[in-house]
Amino acid sequence: MNGEILGNTQDLAQRLIAKTYQKVTIGLIITGLVMAFMATFMRGFIMSMGLGTSLIFLVIMIGLMFMLSRSVSNENSSPSTANAIYYALTVLFGVSTSPLLVYYNMNTVGLAMLATALMFGGLTYYANHTKKNYIPMGIYLFWALLAAVVLSIVAIFIRIPGFYLLIDVVLLVIFSFYIIVDTQSVKQYANQVTSESQLEKYSTIGALNIYIDVLNLFEILVELFGAGQSNNN
Repeated sequence: MNGEILGNTQDLAQRLIAKTYQKVTIGLIITGLVMAFMATFMRGFIMSMGLGTSLIFLVIMIGLMFMLSRSVSNENSSPSTANAIYYALTVLFGVSTSPLLVYYNMNTVGLAMLATALMFGGLTYYANHTKKNYIPMGIYLFWALLAAVVLSIVAIFIRIPGFYLLIDVVLLVIFSFYIIVDTQSVKQYANQVTSESQLEKYSTIGALNIYIDVLNLFEILVELFGAGQSNNN
């Protein structure tokens, strides 16, 4: 399993993409099932989730992402460890995003899911077929995301009509470009792969990046489509 693999860079890129998107799909399914379970059977817990609970989840998830990154870079680490951490994260993200199914009506959620799928499909197709390299944009997207997060915190204290809507639109653009960048990055990983073990681990870290992009895209679209709406049932 850890021996050298055969195939040129293009073949490796295709295998990486296939494995990566398989994991993205499984991760999103797990998250969706967890969200549905939480909204159906643990509604009381969701309603009681406050800032403290959200911060605890955030700290745990950041810790797991750090562990996943270390696992990928550690040659002695097993690919199954990276996979286990990734799928654990998809469960935690499912719990943390389950309030969307409680506070927004299902028409809004369904429309956001459809729009997410269409955008994700279109952006992925473009990323895989364009000759333009978007990977260098990653650093600019990071700073743009950081600025948007800071502005969203400021907006809590300085209430400006339509400001949250503007931030959501900016975030939508940022994560749309992130999908393109992270998709192209998966292809680039092929240049670093020298074994089946590495291929498995790089597909996992690639899947996590794209999974987070898609999940954020979905959350933003729910907020945009559900502006002024809520599920009070």
